[in-house]
Amino acid sequence: MTGYWLTFTDETKGYCEGNSLFDAKMIAEHITKKKVAGGEYEDIAGEILPYPSTPVIWQFTHPIHGKTPTFCHSPEKCKGRTACPSHPACTS
Repeated sequence: MTGYWLTFTDETKGYCEGNSLFDAKMIAEHITKKKVAGGEYEDIAGEILPYPSTPVIWQFTHPIHGKTPTFCHSPEKCKGRTACPSHPACTS
């Protein structure tokens, strides 16, 4: 499961996990009843995040370990990256 930072047409933003960006978009729209900015299949206003961030729209709950804590404190800075760019990392 991959996490994405999504932007809605009302310019609000949030974190949602999915098997793909499209999957995260569909989940987020279903839960929030809002429209994610961008096209149906391409140009979706969303980018990968290395760690969960708030607000969380939806997050996978592992049956043993539960949910990953919201480590990312700067989603606008970290979006589009697969690792935290901060030194030390936000997880420290």
